[in-house]
Amino acid sequence: MIEKAVFLVREAHASRETAVHALLEYFPGSAFEDRIRCVHEAWDIVHRGAPPVPVYSAHSEVSDARYFAAAHERHAFTD
Repeated sequence: MIEKAVFLVREAHASRETAVHALLEYFPGSAFEDRIRCVHEAWDIVHRGAPPVPVYSAHSEVSDARYFAAAHERHAFTD
């Protein structure tokens, strides 16, 4: 969940509040407190130079601009 929160904060430029609500769509049934904790940790990683989330060897579709734009629109993020 932290990896998705980092994506929302870093790549989608979501506010903390928006990221907390967006995580519910990705992780239905997750506790509000868990989503808040993950977003705060993600915020620290992105904005305060905390150690980065481990990089996985799997290719992410988000690295392809077409998929990123579709995800961006699907979640109604604006620039």
